[in-house]
Amino acid sequence: MISAFVKENLKELQSVATAVRILGMDAVLKAKSGHVGLPLGGAEMATILYFAALQHEPKNPQNFLRDRFVLSAGHGSMLQYACLHMSGYELSLEEIKNFRQLHSKTPGHPEYGHTPGVECTTGPLGQGIASAVGMALAERMQETKLNSANSNKNFEHNTFVIVGDGCLMEGVSAEASSLAGHLKLNKLITMYDSNKITIDGNTDISFTEDVAMRYKAYGWNILNADGNDFVSLATALDTALEFANQLPGTTGPTLIVCKGIPGKGSPKWEGKHKIHGNPMSAEDVIDAKKHLGVTDTTPFSVPESCYAAAQVLLSKKIKAPFARNLLGKHYDYRKPSPTLLSTADFALAKGKQATRVASGKALNALAKNNPALVGGSADLAGSNNTTLDDSSFVSPQNFAGRNVHFGVREHGMAAIINGMALHGSFVPYCATFAVFSDYMRPAIRMAAIMNIPSIFILTHDSYAVGEDGPTHQPVEHAQSLRAIPHLNVYRPADVFETFAVWNCALQSENKPTALLLTRQDLPDLHDEGAPQRNASEITAAIAGPGAYLLKDYAQGKMQNITLIASGSEVHICMQAAKILESKPVHNLSGETVTLGVRVVSAPAPQNLPKHPLALNSLVPENIPAIAVEAGTTQGWGDIVGRKGAVIGMTGFGASAPAQKLAEQFGFTAENIVQMALNHVNLR
Repeated sequence: MISAFVKENLKELQSVATAVRILGMDAVLKAKSGHVGLPLGGAEMATILYFAALQHEPKNPQNFLRDRFVLSAGHGSMLQYACLHMSGYELSLEEIKNFRQLHSKTPGHPEYGHTPGVECTTGPLGQGIASAVGMALAERMQETKLNSANSNKNFEHNTFVIVGDGCLMEGVSAEASSLAGHLKLNKLITMYDSNKITIDGNTDISFTEDVAMRYKAYGWNILNADGNDFVSLATALDTALEFANQLPGTTGPTLIVCKGIPGKGSPKWEGKHKIHGNPMSAEDVIDAKKHLGVTDTTPFSVPESCYAAAQVLLSKKIKAPFARNLLGKHYDYRKPSPTLLSTADFALAKGKQATRVASGKALNALAKNNPALVGGSADLAGSNNTTLDDSSFVSPQNFAGRNVHFGVREHGMAAIINGMALHGSFVPYCATFAVFSDYMRPAIRMAAIMNIPSIFILTHDSYAVGEDGPTHQPVEHAQSLRAIPHLNVYRPADVFETFAVWNCALQSENKPTALLLTRQDLPDLHDEGAPQRNASEITAAIAGPGAYLLKDYAQGKMQNITLIASGSEVHICMQAAKILESKPVHNLSGETVTLGVRVVSAPAPQNLPKHPLALNSLVPENIPAIAVEAGTTQGWGDIVGRKGAVIGMTGFGASAPAQKLAEQFGFTAENIVQMALNHVNLR
C-alpha cells in the first residue's frame, strides 16, 4: 500500500519535494522564462508518483513494462525535469541549469525523444491527457494479446497523468476522456491539479462547471485529495490502484481531484494567480527557500540530504508490497518490422475504383501480416473503408480486437492514436473526411513534432464530394497539411498508387503520414494508357521526390509541355494529353505542328522542391508546365516555375453533382487542352 510506504517515509518524501521546489524556482529564475507555479504547487503530486507510485527504472527508461507518466500541463515542465533529475535519469544538474536554452535537454515544454523519461511531447493543453488515453488503450490491447500468448498476467502497467484546469477546458480532453470512460480504461489514473487559477485570474472568471460531475458522467471514478498532503494523496492513489487492478470492463478510469495551493512554499506568491506563469524575483526565491527551511540559498544548491532521501525512497520503492513484480524481468518487447505489400498484392491492384476503396483493400492486405496495425474511424468506417475484416471491434469486454470505434471525436481521435504510437506496441491509424482534418490538425502537428508513425486517413478529398456542398468540400486542406514539417502527405491517383503510398506509410517509422483519398471512382491509369509500373520503383519515387514520369507523349516533338497533377486530376491530364497528342495545331506562323506532352504524377508534390535534380528532370525549366490539382494553388508555383501555370481552386466549392462542379471549376480535359494551347501560343 502506498499509504503505508508514505507514512514510513514521510520525511524523505518531504525532503524530495523541497528539492523539486528549489530546482523549479532556480531554473525559471535563471532562464527568466517559464512557469514556476506548477513546480511549487504540484511538488507533492509529482514526488509521490515518481518516488512511490510509478513503477519505472531510471537507468532503463525504455523498459516496456514501465508505468507511463504524462505531464499534460506541460507548461510546468520543470516539475517533471526536477523529478527526473532527482530520480536518477540521465538529466544532470547542468541540464537543469540550462532550462529553456538552446540544445539543452530541458526545453520549455517536455519533448518526447529529447529528454530521457519524457513519454509524450506536451504543451498545447489537453493533448497530453488525450494521448495518455491512447497509451492506456494500447496497454489494454497489448496486455490482452501478450497475456493470452503467454498465459500469465505479467504484461500490464498503468498510465498516470497530471492535468490542470487549462487541460480540462480544452475540448480535446473532453473527447478523449469520454471515450476512455466508455471503454473503461481502468489503468488510466489522472491527478487533476485543481488549484483554481489560470493566467488571467481565478478560474471563476470563465470555468465554473463541476469537473468531477462531468467526469463521473463520462464513467470515471472520482476521488478527492489534498494536493499538498502526501498522506491524503497516498490514500487516493491506493484506491485508484484498486480500481486499476480490477478485471477489464468492470470499472472506468480514475480522476483524483487534487485541491492544491498554487505557489505553495512562497510566502509572497502562495495562492495568487500571477505565480502561474511569472518568474519570481531573486529575493522572492531566497525568501521561499528560507520558508522551506533551506539554509544555503545559493542558486541550484540542493541539500545533499535531499539526494540521499531520494535514494532511500528509490531503494525501498521496488521492494514495497504495492510494487508489481514487473520491471525486474526486463521483458524486451520490440514491435516487428513491417511486412509490405508484395508484388503479388500489386498484381491485384487493378480496375476503376475510388482510392478510399483501394485503401481499404491495401489496409486489409497489410493487416494479415502486420498484427501491430490497428485503428478506426470517427463514425465513418464504412465511408473511410477502415475496418479490418478479419478482426473484431474493441469494447470494454473485448480488447483483443483491432478495430476501434472512435465516435464523432476527430480532435480526440487523432491525439489518441498518437498515444498508441508512443506506447510502442502498434502502428495506429485513424480516419475521417479530409475537410475535418481541421479538427485533427493540432494532433497531426504533434505527431510530426514527435516523429511518430501515426497514420491519418482522409477521404472525400475534393469538390467531388458534390451535393454536400462547400462545408464538406476540402479546398485548402491538402496544402495546409503539406505545410506541416516532417509530415508525409500522399494523394494517390489510382489503385496502384494507393497501394504504393500505403507501403510508404508503413516504412515511415519516424514520421507520420496523411493519406488523401477520393470518394469518387478513378480509372486505373494503366487503362488510361500508362505503361506498366514497377511497384518498388514507384514506391521509392513517391517516398523520395514525390513524383514520377507517368507517360511521355513528347518524344520527337518540336514543342512540348509538361502536365503535372496529383490524385484525381492525373487521369484528366492523361485524357488531355491524348487529345493534344493527336490534335494538329498551328503556331503563330500558321505552320501545322504537334504538341508533345509529358504527364507527371505527383502524389507528394511538396517533396519535389527538396529534390532539385528530380524536379529539373520531371519538370524541365525550358519546357512550359501546367499543374492541375483540385485545391488551392500555393506551392505549385515552386514546381512549374515562372513559365508555368496552375489550374486549381480559387474559392470554396458548391453544392451540385460532381461532374457539374468539375466543369464549373475547370477540371476537365477540354479546359486543360485549351490552357496548354494558350500557354505555348498554339491554336
